[in-house]
Amino acid sequence: MDPKTFIKKFTKSIQEGNAAVFAGAGTSVEAGFVNWKELVRPFSQEVKLDIEKETDLIGLTQYYINSKSGNRGGVNQEIVNQFSSQEAETRVINLLTRLPISTYWTTNYDKVIEKGLQINNRRGDIKRKIDDLAISMPDSDAVVYKMHGDVDSPQNAVISKDDYERYSDKNALFVTALRGDLVSKTFLFVGFSFEDPNLESILGKVNILLGDNKREHYCIQKQVSEEDYVGESEEYQYAKIKQNLKIKDLQRYGIETVLVGEYNEIPTLIEKIENEDRKSVV
Repeated sequence: MDPKTFIKKFTKSIQEGNAAVFAGAGTSVEAGFVNWKELVRPFSQEVKLDIEKETDLIGLTQYYINSKSGNRGGVNQEIVNQFSSQEAETRVINLLTRLPISTYWTTNYDKVIEKGLQINNRRGDIKRKIDDLAISMPDSDAVVYKMHGDVDSPQNAVISKDDYERYSDKNALFVTALRGDLVSKTFLFVGFSFEDPNLESILGKVNILLGDNKREHYCIQKQVSEEDYVGESEEYQYAKIKQNLKIKDLQRYGIETVLVGEYNEIPTLIEKIENEDRKSVV
């Protein structure tokens, strides 16, 4: 989708009170947090697998837990070690939490969204576990759904094959809430690779139920660049083909892709949304 069209459409959703944000791991990298691959790298080393050859990181984490006779203490400790900072922030999240949006979803364990709301003098109602869904924070400005858990409760974090297989039963209310928001709100997905099985399953169910009557959603992705594959023309062509196929596939779920040349263009894009919103208000 053309960025100018996206800016106008998403700004309209904000002004109508229907906008939501889904923040993936990519939004926390600037804060110094590891991505999923680096998080599970120590586990791969212990089970003697090469992380560079593995694509099933959920399964890899399960192998590690299996090697400890089902004890996930090492996984819990690694989550705490990597995501405990209460002060970490990123420009992208600070901008997104400055927008007049009242619904944020994330699969991240860190506190970057909470910090962004705090910086912008907004009070967040944080939903870290099922019990939180039954309680409403008075005078809150935004609800933050941490559907895969939080660093403060690493034992409940969704990270292994067991966790994903049990998710629809243990966290059924999160599934219901996200389905409802996908039906009634317009989402902006940022820093998300769309490789998460839970989200893919939920998007699939909404797609089946609504067919061609889905809401339009948006995601921002970095365009595959030849500069990232210097001397590897075949790999570049492969990555380009795969990205185009993925963009087309996301349209099945009503998700239109906005491409940027570099990651540092994302904050500028969000600032343009903010400016468009202010201009319309004036």
